[in-house]
Amino acid sequence: MSIRGVILGLLGAAVVSGVCYFNDEVIRQGMLVPHLMPVVVYGSLVLFLLLLNPLLRRLRPGWVFTRGELAVVVCLVLIACSIASWGLVQFMPTSTMMPNYFNKVNPGWQAQNVLDIAPPRMLVKVTEENEDAVLNAYMSGMGQGKERIHFCRDVPWRAWLPTLAFWVPLMVCLLLATSALAIVFHRQWVRHEQLPYPISVFAHSLLPDTGQALGGVFRQRAFWVGALLLFAIHMNNYLCRFWPSVLIPVRMWLDFTPLTPLVPTLIRGTGGMLLRPTLYFSVIALAYFIPTDVSFSMATIPIIFCYIQGFLAGYGIMLRQGDHLSVKIEAFLFTGGYFGILLMLLYTGRHYYMNVLRRSVGMPARDQIEPHVVWAMRIFLAAAVAFVVQLTLAGLAWPIALLYTGIALMIFIVVSRTIAETGAFHIGSEIFPGVIIIGVFGAAALGPRTIITMFLLSAVLLGAPGWSTMPFLAQGLKLADMSEVRIGRIAKWVFLALGLSLLISLPVTIYWQYDQGVPGGGWPRSLSSFPFQNLVNTRHQLAAQGILAEAEAVSGWGHFKAMRPTGSAVFAFILAVALALGIGFGRLRFRNWPFHPVVFVFLGGHQAKMMGPAFLIGWIIKVLVSKYGGARVYQAVKPFMFGVLAGEMVAQLVPMIVGAIIYLVTGQNPSRYYG
Repeated sequence: MSIRGVILGLLGAAVVSGVCYFNDEVIRQGMLVPHLMPVVVYGSLVLFLLLLNPLLRRLRPGWVFTRGELAVVVCLVLIACSIASWGLVQFMPTSTMMPNYFNKVNPGWQAQNVLDIAPPRMLVKVTEENEDAVLNAYMSGMGQGKERIHFCRDVPWRAWLPTLAFWVPLMVCLLLATSALAIVFHRQWVRHEQLPYPISVFAHSLLPDTGQALGGVFRQRAFWVGALLLFAIHMNNYLCRFWPSVLIPVRMWLDFTPLTPLVPTLIRGTGGMLLRPTLYFSVIALAYFIPTDVSFSMATIPIIFCYIQGFLAGYGIMLRQGDHLSVKIEAFLFTGGYFGILLMLLYTGRHYYMNVLRRSVGMPARDQIEPHVVWAMRIFLAAAVAFVVQLTLAGLAWPIALLYTGIALMIFIVVSRTIAETGAFHIGSEIFPGVIIIGVFGAAALGPRTIITMFLLSAVLLGAPGWSTMPFLAQGLKLADMSEVRIGRIAKWVFLALGLSLLISLPVTIYWQYDQGVPGGGWPRSLSSFPFQNLVNTRHQLAAQGILAEAEAVSGWGHFKAMRPTGSAVFAFILAVALALGIGFGRLRFRNWPFHPVVFVFLGGHQAKMMGPAFLIGWIIKVLVSKYGGARVYQAVKPFMFGVLAGEMVAQLVPMIVGAIIYLVTGQNPSRYYG
């Protein structure tokens, strides 16, 4: 690792932090970071290795970027991808400002005075005097044509300061805690359990060998066959947008919808998407590098779950109802599955984790623990305690704050474990800690203020855990480890990249929203309305039961005395825990056990139905190659799969570059290319 690699990595992190919102909502050509395998990172890596590194070698061999340097760059840029996107920053402004707008246009909210229930600093304060400058300018935007507003003079930073002073420390503590946890878990997952990390393995295959400008995979014909094939398909489809009468698009999906009448239960269970699967070639390629039980589980469980859901719906039992912040059975199935997976991974590494914990608090340990892991555990403990303290200062009783923090950390850990085991880069969590706590305690035992506090925390900090920092960092640390970069040396730069990305992306996002106006749709805007809408519904229910006043007065240990768990939700949680543990035990006990507990991260969610068919194809390819070709053929096919990944990454990066050029030259928003 060199200072040159660190500087380039921090520079890349700064660029991603600065342009992420601009790309997503100003140019509007799709998300810069659409998932946990962003083309802006991996596609750029391929182009850098093909175009710039060989040029540097020709100019002077010593200028070539080494494997370790590029691994550091990728790791630091991945951190910025998590913070500037849906992982954190893009939810904070909308969730803290938009409720003021919804309150103006929703008489039901005004009648309930819902904004006054939330802790004051959690929302941007809008008054009659500053409404035009703070709220109306945010909604409509102040930029005129190509003229941009002034960063300091035109953005009402004074109105935002109290809210930023509340949220930024929470964000920092959460980032520190989860990043430190990624460092703690790294050795256990990489060395002791030897998880596959398929995305990191792909990136490592590209990195240059000693004294070379390119990785050895670039010198294999199978790699170029896969890369050029995928690049040609995507470029043909992209150019069809410009010359539709000249080129013929290659269809990237299959249509089995004529079979709909034959599978009414599947359709009733929201499985219609499975009849029109998209061919995600990246998923097919990644499935080649993971155990067959994982890919088989990812392929079949969405079908099984949708059939179960459809069967229950026929009897009036709905697993999914309401919005994402509603108490529903499906959320508790996910939570039980996550908890079961967490128990298994903690049990598997119990000796290592206990030794790390003992060393971190100054107690002797049997095994030798690396110093950077000990310090990472200390940072985690300090940041987690600080996070809980801040939640209590916001108004949560300390047991509730502790439970909320535990559920949040569980989500991040399990998502990180999932990307390490499966490479499934689209991960959508149906778990919001506040919802789970309501299901366990009951709304009457918590009260409106506690409920809205937890809802707002979830909207800002856990709006999309599939983009969070910990799974991105887990991939980066694995790549660095494979490239012989000492984790202890890169750790300090990881924390610097966290601060740099947050420092740049948060004010830049707020600036562009005041320049362009808040987006008219999208998940961040939709989520911003859910906390208070669900609060209104909850207050109506409590008032109808005649216990609203009692619920508003409950505090401290009174939350536990007034507990009234939702029976169906608790049963779903216990059932999912038992099934996850049972599947995990079966995988350890029986040699040909077909399922993996990771299925409880997806079940029948949108991401599962989106990627399931591709995992099925990848599973079939791997089984056939392994059975009829043996180990030799399996190894021979690996470069082709690496090429598929590389070709698709570059092919999806090119439209982003072209779209940015079109916007900068013409001022017009380019058409989106979804692949």
